[in-house]
Amino acid sequence: MAELSAKTIEIVKSTAPAVKANSEKLTSRMYEIMFSTYPYAKALFKNAPANQPQVLARSIVAYAENIDRLEALSGALDNIAEHHIKTSILPAHYSWVADSLLKAIKDTLGDAATDEIISAWGEAYWFLANALMEREKKLYQTALTEERKRIVKSTAPILKEKAEAITTRMYEIMFANYADVKELFKNSPNNQNQILARSIVAYAENIDNLGVLGDAVERISKHHVATNIKPEHYPWVIESLLQAMTDVLGDAITTEVKEAWFAAYWVLANILINREQELYSS
Repeated sequence: MAELSAKTIEIVKSTAPAVKANSEKLTSRMYEIMFSTYPYAKALFKNAPANQPQVLARSIVAYAENIDRLEALSGALDNIAEHHIKTSILPAHYSWVADSLLKAIKDTLGDAATDEIISAWGEAYWFLANALMEREKKLYQTALTEERKRIVKSTAPILKEKAEAITTRMYEIMFANYADVKELFKNSPNNQNQILARSIVAYAENIDNLGVLGDAVERISKHHVATNIKPEHYPWVIESLLQAMTDVLGDAITTEVKEAWFAAYWVLANILINREQELYSS
């Protein structure tokens, strides 16, 4: 990853006092812009604390003040990355924040936010974003431990018995919470819930041997591209799926099972997302 330029470090550090003096106003404005421009972002923050703007404000100020000695922020970055994983933050979401943050800096600081300052903050943001994305990539990859694979595989029999009830409930939840998703399924076959049910069971049964699912991954990826599925849609599915499992299976879905399935889902989701990006680019 390229290092920050000396000029950017100088500019960002010199603006730290102004940013600190206006930090909560800046982050409140950032969330206003993001939720207005990117309404899908709201779901990612539905469990955020009431003081989320203040939490982010402190992080931004700390970054500006320490941009010339980022090793001091390593622990904070690890904590942020772990939190991002729990809330299904993906690389696709980072551009939403960048756009909203830079506009908020301009709105908050006014004429003091020159083009040079905005450009420097843009470079600084993406440097930090790339550091977080690298951490998060590793966390997504390592979250599916052998023990969690065992747990997922152990749920295969009950899922096989109740899979269609779970997927039917999942679509009910997803369509109720995310109205826009209905458009993505307007041409789906009538047995879409059965198709997904079979896929979930196959995944659970083969979680320790994903190579056998290669052809299925390719078919799903091509179908997703044909129906304009994007990375930002994936968090909706796991949220709805886990809720549906809880609704249908009740106490059988323990915290450990949810965590195992969350980890397993994102391993597969990232495989699909990467393949779909290749297909969109081809």
